Parts: sequence; C-alpha cells; structure tokens
Amino acid sequence: MNVVHICFGDSAYGSLKTIFQKSNEHQNEQIICINEDFSIGPIYKLESNEGVHERKQWLKEVLTKTGPTSDTDYLDWIETILKSNSRIAIEVPSNSRVILWHGDNTSDEIGLRFVLFLLQNKNIQFEEVDVTEYSHHIEYKVRDLQDKEISYVIRSLGEMPPKLILDALQMKKSMSHIKIKDLISDWKKWSQTKDVLRILLDGKLVAVSEDYYDASILKNISNEYQSAARVVGEVMGESDQCIGDTYLAFRIYQLIQQQKLSYQGNLGSLGKLKIRLS
Repeated sequence: MNVVHICFGDSAYGSLKTIFQKSNEHQNEQIICINEDFSIGPIYKLESNEGVHERKQWLKEVLTKTGPTSDTDYLDWIETILKSNSRIAIEVPSNSRVILWHGDNTSDEIGLRFVLFLLQNKNIQFEEVDVTEYSHHIEYKVRDLQDKEISYVIRSLGEMPPKLILDALQMKKSMSHIKIKDLISDWKKWSQTKDVLRILLDGKLVAVSEDYYDASILKNISNEYQSAARVVGEVMGESDQCIGDTYLAFRIYQLIQQQKLSYQGNLGSLGKLKIRLS
C-alpha cells in the first residue's frame, strides 16, 4: 500500500523530508506539501477553477501592495501553488494510506477539510498526526529569555523540532468515517462563504472582518516613527493565532491609505518602512 504524508507549509515539508530521508522505514514514503495559508483570502469554491481564479486575484493584489510590484516571482509562486493544490487528487493513488499532519491553527483546520473533500471519491485509509495534541501529551517545554523552562504548545508541524517527528508519528490515529464525513460537509459550507479572514476561536473556525488585526497593530504603534517590521513582529508574537506577516503588512498598507498611519520609506518593503500614528 502506498503511504502518502500530507502537510501544510514549507517548514513542515522540509522537516518531514529531512527526517524521512534519514529513516530506513519512511524514506520511500511520499510527502505532499500544501503550501498555503488558508486563514486568509477567499476560499469560495476553491475546489473549482472559478474559486482558484478568485483566490489568485486576491493574493496578487495583496502581494503586489506589500512587495515590489516588479517582482514576478511572487505572482509565479501564486500560480504554481494554486495549480499544485488542485492536482492532489491526481497525485494520491487510490488504495493509499494517507497521513495528515496538522496542528491547532486556522490554516491547518481549513486545509484538512479541503484535502479530504478533494480525495473523498478515492478508496483511501486516512490517518492523522495532531502535533498540538502530541505537545500536550509529552508536556513540551521551552526555555524563555531568562532561561526558565516553560510549557509551550506546538500549533503547527513547522514549529515542531524535527527530532520529535518520528516520536509524534507513533501517535498517529485512524480518522473515523464520521469525522471525515463531518469535515467534508464543513468544507462544503466554508466553500460557499465570501469572507477573506478566518480565526480559530475556542477550537471552532470563525469568519471575522478584514480589519480584525487593526486594533492590535494600532496598539503597537506610537507617535514616533518605528520599524513596520518590528510592529508586525510584535503583533504576531502577541496573537493567539498563527497569522503571517504578509496579511499584517497588507493591513498596515490599508491603515496608511485610511490616513490612520503616517509613513517614511518604501511601501513595497516592510524592512525599509517606518510608521507612526497620524
């Protein structure tokens, strides 16, 4: 039986690939990476060409506003990722055993639903590795800046130290037909929504307004010019969501357009941009 591992994000893929290449038991198993942030952007009918086109246009708008407009690598990347995601059903053979790696974050939760929907008509044995559940199980800890050991919850495979991956794999469990059916049904509901921002609230997926993070951004800005990249880092560090810097940079751009922020430097480069309250 073919064994296929599906993970979300480049970091997750890199960790699995590195560890499996060193493992006699797993080195021949296939790894598929879904390199998307499903917490942001339209997912309306994403399983169709119409939905892919709508998401592509939104991502192009965001990326060209927050990065160099002449950087075609961004736009090529979008095209490649969206096309590869739609080929999952082709890449995974029938009668495979599929192991889904995920954690307690919005993107993974949406991604799970999307993948199960795409593969629903194949005879596949689904298993899952919940890295968040694993981190609770081993009572995972890290050291803070004062070198004090504190508890830490791993919310995505990309956050997990590679040395723990094979141990986490031992905790994989079968996904029941009821759970799979419920997740597929949930995807069908989400794929009919028109929102562009989602969060995980008390374990449930919730759509929120586009300006959800604006209050946190503004709270971290003073009347003195400061690095926009630092502000983004502060917001990411304080948030209980796994939000990426791209969307936060986009919201800073929107706040500048709304004249709530003043700026110095290059709007196309977060590292060269300084901002303050208007």
